[in-house]
Amino acid sequence: MGNIITIFKKEMLDSLRDRRTLLTMILVPLLLIPIILSISMKMGKNRSDKAKEKIVRVALIDNNEGAELVRKLKTRTDITIYEDIPKEEFNQLIRDDSLDMALVIEPGFDAAVKKWEPGDITAYYNSTNDTIIFKKVTRSIKQFDQLLLRNRLDSLGTNDDAIAATTVTPTDVYTKSESIGQQIGGFLPYMFVIFCLMGAMYPAIDLFTGEKEKGTIETILSTPVSRVQILLGKMLVVIISGVVSGVLTIAGLYLALKLNPDIPLFLKNIVLQFLTPTSVGLIILMLIPLTTFFAGMLIPISIYAKSFKEAQSLIQPAMFVVFIPLLIGMVPGIKLTALTAVIPVLNVALASREIVAGTIKFGLLGLVFLSLIAFAMLGIFACVKGFGREGNILRT
Repeated sequence: MGNIITIFKKEMLDSLRDRRTLLTMILVPLLLIPIILSISMKMGKNRSDKAKEKIVRVALIDNNEGAELVRKLKTRTDITIYEDIPKEEFNQLIRDDSLDMALVIEPGFDAAVKKWEPGDITAYYNSTNDTIIFKKVTRSIKQFDQLLLRNRLDSLGTNDDAIAATTVTPTDVYTKSESIGQQIGGFLPYMFVIFCLMGAMYPAIDLFTGEKEKGTIETILSTPVSRVQILLGKMLVVIISGVVSGVLTIAGLYLALKLNPDIPLFLKNIVLQFLTPTSVGLIILMLIPLTTFFAGMLIPISIYAKSFKEAQSLIQPAMFVVFIPLLIGMVPGIKLTALTAVIPVLNVALASREIVAGTIKFGLLGLVFLSLIAFAMLGIFACVKGFGREGNILRT
């Protein structure tokens, strides 16, 4: 055991001197999440504010119909109406951002309304723009529609209940906090699992493929230490690097929520309510066997590769083993069950969501830990087999 600790200390110190390892293990997860969150929130807020304040440019062809609706549109201070633009130019002007929207009140609109039939209005818009602009213009149309409906009901001497055939009272079996927790817990794994993998990847390549490139692998193997002890010492560095990256990702998210002034206060309070020491602690515990499993994928590839570049090329396809289960976890209806609890990565994603929501079943959580430990053992076995082959270690 003493030899393993000695090797671990030596390799950890060497890794901490490597700028790429420090970047992927510490700086990127700790700083990138707050930066990305801050920028995205700032951009989203600025875009929303601009859309709300913007004077919307609307081309209008009324065909001498819908006089009351036209009047409502023209009295709006946040809309500028253009009535001299031909219909044939609508598409191109909207595509060129010279117009925000165009409305055509189709012929026969007034006649249809008088007969209590729907009046036709064609709206031209760019669906890739902010929906706020579309909603801003159609607000007047909806108000006009509600006025017509109210007048029709009044003329019949009835009320809204007459056109409501059924009444549905939604009763959510989940509490509001559980529902919000499910949504919050749904995106957490996609951050810390990926950074956990990235944090383990560069140390794995450096400690095995890097030794080949530096020509020091033979020297290490010639020391009076068993090959398994050398492997375990190096593997501990890879595992700890991955776990630290995952933990710092969560810490980065926490700091972003605490320090970002653009995040609404109510949203901060809700998210921080679910990031409790218990939930975070359980997630971190899952990271240890999960990262060991990652090491079991990364280290054999790093042992086999002849160069840093080759190792990166070989590891890229293996990363789909991580990304695909994470994507499956996003599919609606995928729940933590006895089956999904034994699928690596997917079980962590689903269990994290349940933990944050406070709806985790401890029997399934235990199954998740058991499966992760089993896959971790397989990872260690794969590393031992790979490091035991002279052809892999001395492959040049």
